[in-house]
Amino acid sequence: MAPRSSRGKSIRQRGARPPQPRAVSAQDLGKLQGLAGLSLRKLEALRARMRIRQFSRHSTIYKEGDESDDAVYIVLSGIARLVCLNRKGKRNLLEVLGPGDVIEIPSLLPDIHHKLTCETFTDCQIGLISPTALVEGIVGIPFREFNEALNLTVGRWWTLLERHSNFLSQTVREKIMLALLDLGRKFGRRDEHAMIVDLGLSGQDLADLVESSRPKVSECLKSLVAEGVVKREHRRFIIDSVRIQTSLRS
Repeated sequence: MAPRSSRGKSIRQRGARPPQPRAVSAQDLGKLQGLAGLSLRKLEALRARMRIRQFSRHSTIYKEGDESDDAVYIVLSGIARLVCLNRKGKRNLLEVLGPGDVIEIPSLLPDIHHKLTCETFTDCQIGLISPTALVEGIVGIPFREFNEALNLTVGRWWTLLERHSNFLSQTVREKIMLALLDLGRKFGRRDEHAMIVDLGLSGQDLADLVESSRPKVSECLKSLVAEGVVKREHRRFIIDSVRIQTSLRS
């Protein structure tokens, strides 16, 4: 049997035939962490304006220059990852995405060069809504005024972030800590002392998520376990979020 690739599977394009998306209600949207603050009226408006697509695992949701640039993406179910390319073409893991996360920078700041790619790690259900429908129908202000304000404020900081990513070189250890921290925030359950991530992820799954080899990821995990930052119970991870954040800042 051929060995399993350490770089994950190839990312399939939109030609793959995913399963049919299921219907989503306003109440379903309100249960998502990122949308829980919206009123029922706004959730209904969002549902009515949003189209839903199902993406198979290891496929591309969004890539700069695609025909679907002009959309805001809302993760309804599944796990995805947001990747940014630096000037040498190296992939930097920006964030692991989960239900309720909104990907909006490309469409709300169309003049910003961002080099972003959003890919599914598991099967994902994604809601798509045009930026105009989102801003005018949900936020309730003219899109042109909103876009001008966004460019004056967020636009500058996004440019700085994109510039910083050109000089960013993440180690496998840093990618693992970032992935575990994001998984803890989005899927974790907190007990008295730590965050429990119980998604049934194997060592190979984690290696695929951070795009590294399984031996290297296993080596880094052993180091993190020895330091008391991470505990493993079969396929369950117990993480010390505070220590991971401190380590990422150092």
